[in-house]
Amino acid sequence: MQVTCPQCGARYAVDPSAIGPTGRTVQCARCSHRWFEKLEAAPAASPLPPPDMRPVPDFVIRPQSHYSAGLPAISPPRHTVHWGRWAAAAAVLIVAVGVAAFAWRDEIRDRLPPSWSALLSPDGARGLLASPAKAMRTNAPAEQARIELDLAASKIELVDGSYVVRGELFNSGRAVGSTSTLKLIFRKGDDVLGERAYSMVEGPIAPGGRLSFSRPFDDPPDGTNNIVPSVE
Repeated sequence: MQVTCPQCGARYAVDPSAIGPTGRTVQCARCSHRWFEKLEAAPAASPLPPPDMRPVPDFVIRPQSHYSAGLPAISPPRHTVHWGRWAAAAAVLIVAVGVAAFAWRDEIRDRLPPSWSALLSPDGARGLLASPAKAMRTNAPAEQARIELDLAASKIELVDGSYVVRGELFNSGRAVGSTSTLKLIFRKGDDVLGERAYSMVEGPIAPGGRLSFSRPFDDPPDGTNNIVPSVE
């Protein structure tokens, strides 16, 4: 028999014996609407079920249509881009432009400004190719000074109640240089208690040269057991 949902109109093929002679509450699998369905008039030859048959519990009618979740999804076709054809067309166009430019090179040179005409000449092309290398040589880093503190020859002293850093500076660079700042890092073990910077102009120091210095500084923070000096 055919059963139609009064809510959404979905139709289902149902075995009459599942409905029973007294009817049954059913539920649509599409919209979840529930209603009481009665059995259609049965043919005369169909035997009636025994009157004492127990009622069958409600059931959900499953539609036999394209709404089945077991079917695979249909994906739209993919548009394939033929990159090979585009690349071949671009190559043909470039070759055609190159051949035309070579054939009418004299006419093109006469119509260009003088500066462009010079670039199209063989000497101008060689000069253009040589310019990047020349620029690289021009922008090469210049020789610089590198003033460092010789920690092995430096120490902290207490002179007349004031702390003083004494040590030696050396220039490991390739140019004459001077210092401008003394930096001190105050530590307690691995902990940094503070940092200070003092003006200290020493020099000039020639490449490979050394220079002794002495610079007082304020009392270190309480608990300091290590002072790390550096110069700039």
